[in-house]
Amino acid sequence: MKTTGTIALCSTLLCTLLGGCSSQTPVSSYQKNQSLSSSEEVTLTLTGTTASFRAMDTVISSFNSLYPNCHINYEYVQDYDKSMMTRLTNNEDVDLFITNNITSDSQYLPYAMDLSKQSDALKLTDTYEGLIRNFTISGENGGLYAIPLGGEVRGIYVNTTLLDSLNLKVPSNYAELLSCCAALKAKGYIPLQGNPGNFGVMLMYPYTANLIANADDYEKVYTQINTHQAGSSALLKEPVSRLYELVSNGYYDYKTVETNLNLFKDGTDTTLAMNFLNIVTTDQETKKIDDIGQVAFVPGTMSLETTLDKTKDNYHSAINYQFILSPVGDDGGYAYLSPAAGIAINKNSKNTAWALEFLNYLFSKEVNKTFASQQHIISNTTDALDVIKKSFAVDDHHISQLGQVTFDYVFYDVVKKTCTDVSKANNPKYMQADGTMYPLQYYMDAFETALVKKD
Repeated sequence: MKTTGTIALCSTLLCTLLGGCSSQTPVSSYQKNQSLSSSEEVTLTLTGTTASFRAMDTVISSFNSLYPNCHINYEYVQDYDKSMMTRLTNNEDVDLFITNNITSDSQYLPYAMDLSKQSDALKLTDTYEGLIRNFTISGENGGLYAIPLGGEVRGIYVNTTLLDSLNLKVPSNYAELLSCCAALKAKGYIPLQGNPGNFGVMLMYPYTANLIANADDYEKVYTQINTHQAGSSALLKEPVSRLYELVSNGYYDYKTVETNLNLFKDGTDTTLAMNFLNIVTTDQETKKIDDIGQVAFVPGTMSLETTLDKTKDNYHSAINYQFILSPVGDDGGYAYLSPAAGIAINKNSKNTAWALEFLNYLFSKEVNKTFASQQHIISNTTDALDVIKKSFAVDDHHISQLGQVTFDYVFYDVVKKTCTDVSKANNPKYMQADGTMYPLQYYMDAFETALVKKD
């Protein structure tokens, strides 16, 4: 399947299609590269993992308005990793491609241009240094092989339609979350839902990261965990204990949801969106059940909103939702900034000069902010942290980023396993012989063992 952004639309039509003009087609302030030919027709192929990529189509259209002779075709590639390797190894037409971070062991490394060596042609002055650094391979043979399109934030989606129907308010802290969950459970709902493979870590990792990044003695805490010192789990007990409390109260009960409601059996964005919006598939058809839903809260990434919006539109759902930072702290939620997917240049492209210019355009401040807004991510701009503060009304003590909690061992996987195990604690399969949940200390002991285990 192919979509293309090469059609030259008049400004009036483009404003109508994109819902605005100056905010959606930001070309006026960008300075053209006069060294590029304006007479020779050029076509670039950009491959991606999604059939629909509205945010990128917006950028492509406005880039084509600036450079009418340069056409960019966005192509959706199925079975992406396998198909892309075939195309790259066969030197087929690919100029730019969407990718996760390209690390030293990535299959894409031999085919991606080292952008750190393109300082004369590539201008990244508007980007956020923290996101760029996290995509940079360190060491003698290191480099920058992809640029994050923006930043990702984790939180929860709130079904405001369901809450409104029960006269409940969107919770803003942990006490309010518990109160809201108790009221929902009394009405027969299981308030928090999601696949156990990512539910716990999606809900609690930002809190965990902030406990480290914003500790009064950050260097000491970071060193203690990074060097696997005994007692490290105690520093992170609160997120684990609060997740345990939600599970023990039955506010999250994935097995009942799977068995009785047939929901959240996998962790894909499509399934999450369908389940959250109460859209079901039978042998005959796929349809919405109602316009209220039965899921109050579901953890997810900020960018999931693109899938939710599209699903809501496709099935004409009237359920309204709001993305908030997970309110698991005494004074609110926590933002954890990590890189979103990135974009790379095929070093074997015949149009690298134009590909570099497209990246310059995409990562200019005004353009990237438009892209990020439509993609529901944090812009890869110098003011990324300020964007988070304004978007979620939080201060520096409620924000952390990947670079502050990057360890010499697989810390994230340890936290994820602990959160997953706790998320499954009320499943009879994982309970004690007497049918009760294992105590919190059982999970804390396993967490401690994993944290201090030597490589």
